[in-house]
Amino acid sequence: MNKVLAVLFATALLSTAAQACVKPNAPELPDPASAVTAQMIKAKNDVKAYLDAANGYIDCVKGSASRHNAMVDEMEKVADTFNAAVRTYKERMTKA
Repeated sequence: MNKVLAVLFATALLSTAAQACVKPNAPELPDPASAVTAQMIKAKNDVKAYLDAANGYIDCVKGSASRHNAMVDEMEKVADTFNAAVRTYKERMTKA
């Protein structure tokens, strides 16, 4: 009986800890068709800070596979969107 209570307590503790984790918001990215260099540098810094915070969130929710996977998916989407914006921005700058 004590093992059952210990498992229930551990499960409740992990669940409570995962609920205390704060998921970071994805940064807003500038329009690469009109952005200036300072905006792109700020976006790079914002994405880096977001990814760092997201990694902290992943560490915090390690007991929840669904929250972990959702965060990884969002991180990949933000990184892909940012990389596409950088490519568009660089292409525009080479034509200017």
